[in-house]
Amino acid sequence: MIDDIVKNNIKKVIEYRRHLHQFPELSFEEFETSAFVADRLKEMGYDVRTNIGGTGVMAILDTGRPGRTIAFRADMDALPIMEETGLPFDSKRVGVMHACGHDGHMSILLGTAMLLMEIKDRLSGVIKLIFQPGEEANGGAKCIINDGALHDPDVDGIFALHMMPDIPTGTIALKAGYMTATDDEFYIRVHGIGAHSSEPESGVNAITIASQIVMGLNSILGGNVSPFDVATFSVCRISGGEAINVIPDYAEMSGMIRCVEKANKLKIRDKMTAVAEGTAKGFGGSAEVEFIQGFPAVNNDSSLTVRVVEAADKSLESKDDIIMIERPHLGSEDFAYYQEEIPGVIFMLGCKNPDCETGSLHSAMLNIDEDSLQYGIRIFGNIAMDMCGSK
Repeated sequence: MIDDIVKNNIKKVIEYRRHLHQFPELSFEEFETSAFVADRLKEMGYDVRTNIGGTGVMAILDTGRPGRTIAFRADMDALPIMEETGLPFDSKRVGVMHACGHDGHMSILLGTAMLLMEIKDRLSGVIKLIFQPGEEANGGAKCIINDGALHDPDVDGIFALHMMPDIPTGTIALKAGYMTATDDEFYIRVHGIGAHSSEPESGVNAITIASQIVMGLNSILGGNVSPFDVATFSVCRISGGEAINVIPDYAEMSGMIRCVEKANKLKIRDKMTAVAEGTAKGFGGSAEVEFIQGFPAVNNDSSLTVRVVEAADKSLESKDDIIMIERPHLGSEDFAYYQEEIPGVIFMLGCKNPDCETGSLHSAMLNIDEDSLQYGIRIFGNIAMDMCGSK
């Protein structure tokens, strides 16, 4: 039944995807996107709420029968990237592109909305469809949560997917427990004393201090994080000095901390601060360290992961098309904020195009295989039937 409905609707879903791809909008600027989504949902007969968490949209399917309340989430924002795919429906917005597959996420959820409305009589409980702004800006999920989308009625479980061009269309990848990393930005500002290069003894070279700090920072993981834990630490930018004959009084470096366990992140922060401040003081200068907290780690609920696997087994060609990830990926996803509130699962949906260059996430060449959209809708549909099917 689900497969037949998806086949009948897939042409319209692809039209949605191509429209959304042509008119991308940046984080929290998804005004036309949210209006398009809301209009399509209203046409389907949904109770639609707009301006959720800013530009977010939420559709509610209340079956009128007692049962669970579940939610599906799709993110709406694009990236500041100049598209280079050459597609006939490429971005019409110069320097803005759906380079992370969010156009696919939205079209899959719209396709799911069409499916659910057709099988409404077979469902119980309440299903919420959340179209979220600002995933790339680290804040959209929190805005949705703060606006009460997970309540009235309370959501028992939430589900999402992410397009993954590294694996073939017709496959998914997922993991129970921690699946992605928590990430923090850091900035270290080093202060020295300026002087002429002919009199270095009268100054304190901020670049020298910064160099020593980098060497010290590189020892943190080996001495403080278990080799069995997943963690990385990278200094990705450093700058200082303005003239070739002046001892610089200032230098700055920045980079990323990525790890799975929050305790490790806090430990790394403390050690970084101690190394930076202590090294600078030892050379006669000073340093200040700033951390900008990123997403928490995605932590898939074990029991709901089983349900996703069962839904995928009904939706894909073979059990072999379900890839169980052994180790967490060190990317990040703000879906993790929902999981701090309620049980949830996000999985990777294969979209590698066998006939042309698919590109990679956050690249100007990303070109998802549109055949993958049907599999996302099938899996969401089977999750809904499993969680909210009438008994």
